[in-house]
Amino acid sequence: MDAVMDRLYRGFRFILDGIVARIAAMVMLATTCLAIAEVIRRYIFGVTFQWGQDAVTYGLVGAIFLFFAVTQARRSHLKVSALTDEFRRRGYTTLVLWLRVIVSAISLWLFAGLAWWGIPTIARSIAMERTSQSMIILLWPFQALLLATFALMAIATVFHLYQDVRELMGKKVFDWAPYDENIDI
Repeated sequence: MDAVMDRLYRGFRFILDGIVARIAAMVMLATTCLAIAEVIRRYIFGVTFQWGQDAVTYGLVGAIFLFFAVTQARRSHLKVSALTDEFRRRGYTTLVLWLRVIVSAISLWLFAGLAWWGIPTIARSIAMERTSQSMIILLWPFQALLLATFALMAIATVFHLYQDVRELMGKKVFDWAPYDENIDI
């Protein structure tokens, strides 16, 4: 089972690191260039695209959320670890592992729930033809991107939960993936 999960996780991480991260970077670059072009158009030529501000806002937010899935899979998210570091320092490693399992389970429930609840939201936006403030850009593609991001984070968390449970059982899996690539505060 560990070998199958390892192959699946490697494939999933290849998709996230090789494809999703690059798409997020390209969208962020494109929307940043559009924002700069809009500033130049507004202050030099006195004109703007009616949809420009909405495209920049939704594009940047979408790219950031898309990259959240990448950072979630890498476990390179911001973490306040003072309590768990103290438990670890005092030798309560089993408690720390249990806390990791609980946090992974709660995260999985949250991400999967947001993805699941997003489906009717997108369907309603499509049915109502909801648009952004400029009344030009449809909202459902942006909402679908957010739903996909939460689904990707849920899948990443399944692998994290598996890794945490296996470590609690005394078996280390995914040796190639850093266990904790976080930013401590």
